[in-house]
Amino acid sequence: MPKAEGGNQTRERPNTMRVTKSSDGETNQANAPIFTGGNVWVRALAGSTGGQNAADDADFNLAIVQFGAGARTKMHTHSSEQMLYVVSGIGKVGTADEEHTISVGDFAIIPPGEEHYHGAADTGSPMSHLAITRRDSVTEVTED
Repeated sequence: MPKAEGGNQTRERPNTMRVTKSSDGETNQANAPIFTGGNVWVRALAGSTGGQNAADDADFNLAIVQFGAGARTKMHTHSSEQMLYVVSGIGKVGTADEEHTISVGDFAIIPPGEEHYHGAADTGSPMSHLAITRRDSVTEVTED
């Protein structure tokens, strides 16, 4: 079985394709202090954030995050790039200096250490996106 290096650990990786069906795993309401303004649900698909049936041996973290209208993250940073791909609704992604409205098919890449937020915010619409970071990425919330 191939090995993957991750941080200070070596993980065994399966050498066959795995498929996670839509009926597998769980979508959970997120109560993490990074979220504000409304309800947020998260379904981990791969990585160290993986829940039941997630591919927890992947080299990256992948989750679908669903923001109710008004919900967003607080300002925060990551130690790796973060990639966001919008799959439904209308949302916003921004920094202290700029803000962008994003919708289905839009893609954002946030460099390591850049303070930013994302979510449905004040668009009046819910929004869902795929969120991808490196497996060993650390998130730091910078907003009270």
